Amino acid sequence: MLIEKPMFIRNLLTLVVSILLPVEVFPQEIFRSDYIGLAVPQHYPGEFEYYDSTLRTLIVKSNSEVKHDNTLLPSFPNVVSNVTVYSVDDEGGLELFGAGISVANSTYEVFYDFTQTQTITELADNGSTKSALIGVGVRMVAKVRTKKKGFSLTSPFGLTANSKKIKGSLEVRVIGIGSQKINDLIPTTTDLSAASISVALQAVASIKSHIYDEETVVIPQYIAYNLVDRTEVSGSPSRTSVEKSN
Repeated sequence: MLIEKPMFIRNLLTLVVSILLPVEVFPQEIFRSDYIGLAVPQHYPGEFEYYDSTLRTLIVKSNSEVKHDNTLLPSFPNVVSNVTVYSVDDEGGLELFGAGISVANSTYEVFYDFTQTQTITELADNGSTKSALIGVGVRMVAKVRTKKKGFSLTSPFGLTANSKKIKGSLEVRVIGIGSQKINDLIPTTTDLSAASISVALQAVASIKSHIYDEETVVIPQYIAYNLVDRTEVSGSPSRTSVEKSN
């Protein structure tokens, strides 16, 4: 019996998201949120709320003070799926592309992020509050060159349904996690075919299943910044949302 590829991809993506999110909140598709994924996630050197499993309480600690293994993961309780679309200029620079609907003969990088995070905040000089997501995750990156206009870039389904109108590549990256098992699960860079997207989604699900392995190294990263404030994260916050304990 033949399986229609777009429907197969849709069902597989729903399965991946259901693994990453609680059943009562996982979406039928991945939508862009108020946070913009950094093109290159950065190491986070500052403080965050660390969950002490012995005391069962939150303690503010520096990234350099904690053990970087799977015991760190409960400190990042917010599971977020998010899509960010960047347009690529003639010199290779990236610019946020808010519409998410393709323009003919244009080049884009699309980040499909599946992350486990916590939100940090800092006060700007003008008194406003800026926020960012720090933590770990898995990212699919589609590099797309469009031939036609008018289709959505924010869903893998849009890419597979318009495969004759685009060309490009697909890759899977990990953010802030590492082990030999995880490294072995990362597929090589491929084209944007339905088969390649299904392989990438399977890899995302498999990598997620190994995040809590004993040998996994966990190092929190800057992953995204707040869309409303439109403030990119470039350094350690001067003040987190909680005061450091004495």
